[in-house]
Amino acid sequence: MDGITIVTLTVAATGVLLAALGIPLYKQRVPPNMWYGCRTEKSLSEERIWYSVNRVTGRDMIIAGVLVFVAALVIFPVRHTINDNLAIAILLGTLVLSVARMVVHSFRALRNA
Repeated sequence: MDGITIVTLTVAATGVLLAALGIPLYKQRVPPNMWYGCRTEKSLSEERIWYSVNRVTGRDMIIAGVLVFVAALVIFPVRHTINDNLAIAILLGTLVLSVARMVVHSFRALRNA
């Protein structure tokens, strides 16, 4: 396998992982903990805040995962016809922007909680 194929498959797997990790947060199945979710002093201070903030975080993780996976699906069939750097920029740009959106929304939800 060549490098761009490995990168594309890795990014696709990252998208699936993000979405899978977001589902329990969105469904409010993850209690306050120090390992998983939007963990701040405020979110850990009260269960109501934890669940409301992590519902937003989970939703955005699912959205980010789907967007990243779709970007990889779009790039995969054309990966040898476009410049490798462009393909990587699209994949990583989608990942970074999606995760940044998630972080911004999480902190907005935290501020409003």
